[in-house]
Amino acid sequence: MDWLSERQLSGAVLDALTASICVVDQNGMIVAVNQAWRRFSSDNGGRGAFLGENYLDVCRRAKGPGAKAAQRFGQNVADVLFGRRERFETEYPCHSPKVRRWFLARVTRLHPADTIADPDAERVAVVTHQDITTRKLLEFDLKKLAETDELTGLKNRRRFLAAANKALERLKRFDAPASLFIIDLDNFKTINDTHGHAVGDGALCHAAERFKRAIRRRDLLARIGGEEFAVLLPDEDECGAMMVAERLRTLIAASPLSDKSGPIGLTVSVGVTSLRKGDQSADDALGRADRALYRAKDEGRNRVRASTMGLAPPTVP
Repeated sequence: MDWLSERQLSGAVLDALTASICVVDQNGMIVAVNQAWRRFSSDNGGRGAFLGENYLDVCRRAKGPGAKAAQRFGQNVADVLFGRRERFETEYPCHSPKVRRWFLARVTRLHPADTIADPDAERVAVVTHQDITTRKLLEFDLKKLAETDELTGLKNRRRFLAAANKALERLKRFDAPASLFIIDLDNFKTINDTHGHAVGDGALCHAAERFKRAIRRRDLLARIGGEEFAVLLPDEDECGAMMVAERLRTLIAASPLSDKSGPIGLTVSVGVTSLRKGDQSADDALGRADRALYRAKDEGRNRVRASTMGLAPPTVP
């Protein structure tokens, strides 16, 4: 190894790494970059890979949608250089017009071996950007699977409860109203028993598509189990939620499921409630909506009932 200098060895090691790496001196000047950094810079319109430029100034001058994030990152680089912290790392998006990308950035302060005990010694930092796009996309896919009902493609109970609990927090902090209702497909067991589970699944998907047409863009529709669905209505009181629920009930009653044996009529029962400041969690509101739902079923199905006993369902124009 005598023929290979220490500088050549370190350069070869850096160039062999897939992460984009640069070294900045105590003033923030970029004094060294590896091959991955040069390649990324060239592919994205950079000139000279920023060698000789001040990294802190580049971050401060950033413009566009990611400017604030770049400026914050530059400040963290400065914090490491000036000894206010030993290291820093963050994940961030770096999308191009054609490709969605995410990176993990790390900033680490270097202490040359002979200056560790010298507080006045020149400081340098290594900045690395590692492409983590594959991992991020996998995380998104797993999150989507964890929050999505496989049959209908709607959000599932877990995602619905998370959103409803956030709405409850907003109600308590900002007095922002919200309501929800539970929908039950009437006589679903009879459909399964008479026509088979495949038709039953088709009925659930058919109903889900009709429900989407009845709610507003800002509302959250979920399948929370079996033949039960739920809708969260942000910034809506119980009376307003009743009107949406009645529109949904009317639409599904007028939309039979097409089957080879003939059309299959579908109806739903709906229980409505508003979130209340005294609720400990969204489960309390779901409990009230569930009781209203069973009152609708006890009264003959195909109707909407509210947790406020005296409130009659409004007429949809």
